[in-house]
Amino acid sequence: MTTGIVNQIQFKLATLSEAEQLVAKYVITNKEKVIHMSTQQLAKNAGVSNATIVRFCKSVGVKGFPDLKIMLSADSTPVNTIQQEIKPTDSLDTIKQQLTLRMTNVLAETETLVENEQIESATRLLKNAQEIVVYGLGASQVVAMDFTQKFIRLGKSVVETQDNHLIISALVAKPKDKVVVLISNSGEKKESNTIASLCNELSIPIITIVSNPQSTLAKKSTISLIHSQVESVDTLRSAATASVIAQHYVVDLMYYHYLTDQYDANIEKLNATYQAVRKHLT
Repeated sequence: MTTGIVNQIQFKLATLSEAEQLVAKYVITNKEKVIHMSTQQLAKNAGVSNATIVRFCKSVGVKGFPDLKIMLSADSTPVNTIQQEIKPTDSLDTIKQQLTLRMTNVLAETETLVENEQIESATRLLKNAQEIVVYGLGASQVVAMDFTQKFIRLGKSVVETQDNHLIISALVAKPKDKVVVLISNSGEKKESNTIASLCNELSIPIITIVSNPQSTLAKKSTISLIHSQVESVDTLRSAATASVIAQHYVVDLMYYHYLTDQYDANIEKLNATYQAVRKHLT
């Protein structure tokens, strides 16, 4: 799956410097004109220096301005935007199209970012662990709960709680044969980093699901699974929605990869739990 350069720029918008954002907004709204401009002309029209154009290209993952122009000329993405804030005048069809565009591109970018070797290493850690401790704060807790439900059904012992005192006590009391899964979009939440620091002290392996590979949390990790760094400039928390979709995708990759190992035995466990719930709770 691939995503156009316009969408790629929009995904990176909130992570750019103020000067680079001026370039990004000009490029997004004047795509056809930019194709025929020189670096100097774009810098003048965007109100920035020539050096900013060079930095902007690197920030959005393009080698240089000539390559940017080639990618813009090949990009058929309409100038309607992923990061545009939803307006009270928007129709339901417009909202549907906007959300579909965001979610599709979040998944496409995450597919390219998350590495197969990292998924394989993460599932090996999960397989060998006697107990998994999983933690996510805010929107990421929804993903932590989904992780818990999935892996409990595969016969794993999983602890998921928002009680930091309980997590710290569990890690210190019995650190052996544990693995900790920390889910955080930014990788800078104090709570997650406190747990990660304790794991480092106790030599407990850490799997993180984050958007920024240079974040504090990622640097403390044994294995870091990277998803789309989608950040929105609007006030409606659409970035949280997009990051949760990306995090669910990463969790599902681990789950299905884990499932394929000893497939028959795992399917038997899933069927057993399904039948038990159906018998006793339905």
